[in-house]
Amino acid sequence: MKMKYRLLLSAAFLIGLSPIASAEETPYGKGMSEKNKERVFLDDMEDIADWSNGSPDESTLSADREHVKQGQQSLRFANKIDYTKGEANYPIGWPRTGKDLGKENLTDFSPFDFFECWVFVETSRESLPSKAISVGFYHTGHKRSTHLPLEVAKNEWTKIVLPIPKLLDPSDVRRIQFNISESDYKHGDRVDFYIDDIVLTRYVEPAINELAVDRNVLYCGDRSITAEYSLVGSKGMDEVKAELAIGRGDQAPVAQTAGTADRRGDLCLPIDKRLEPGVYWARLALRDSAGKLIDRKQVDFRVIEGPF
Repeated sequence: MKMKYRLLLSAAFLIGLSPIASAEETPYGKGMSEKNKERVFLDDMEDIADWSNGSPDESTLSADREHVKQGQQSLRFANKIDYTKGEANYPIGWPRTGKDLGKENLTDFSPFDFFECWVFVETSRESLPSKAISVGFYHTGHKRSTHLPLEVAKNEWTKIVLPIPKLLDPSDVRRIQFNISESDYKHGDRVDFYIDDIVLTRYVEPAINELAVDRNVLYCGDRSITAEYSLVGSKGMDEVKAELAIGRGDQAPVAQTAGTADRRGDLCLPIDKRLEPGVYWARLALRDSAGKLIDRKQVDFRVIEGPF
């Protein structure tokens, strides 16, 4: 996880830090729940006229009313793998379907946290290849694009959630495009994708999206641990404080620290005494300017005897 900064507080400072509240304190925020989300539709697939077919010799596009996640219809992207057709120079090519976004003025994805959609798959194969389908985001300029593989399942709807920061240029997305690589399939395979409910989402209240520690196993004599995290939230982020504590079971923290929160950051926690072997928790908490708990997330790690 790429981080912007590292905060290291001295043991002397830690002595004067007020105790971090126990895990029983209930956060008032909605966290990473659906209730905390705002959505903007890129396409509800009720009209598919603006979706282009980049491989008409091998693919068909149609509105489908049988496999629908929401509304009245979905986009059916149907493919018969044929190693002899397609583009002259690339007969084993990349069947694709895409949509230009400029006319909707939805080309700036940077205010959002995630790109989301739903995909249902039917296929003649017993199982899908590991790279069954990808989505591409095209930016202004020559050969400027972001391509991400999607994890989908056969005969069921899969929710796709892609972090916006993964895009090369989130502020400038002119086109989205779904494609397959025929080299991942066998000649004669049939694979149909049903795509629905394409949206941009963002979380309103601050919430912890990801939390990890730099080491899952510490030695008893280690003197620090670093928590790496990412946050979401479109409101109130400027005044949020991040608190980090480590401890065992329901006991009070054995070490703790705090600092200004960042959307992607880390907290380095000094440990001024020897830890006993066992399973510990690392707990990150977010607090507002009044000190009220907004969100909390916890991961476990182990402490073992050192080699010496």
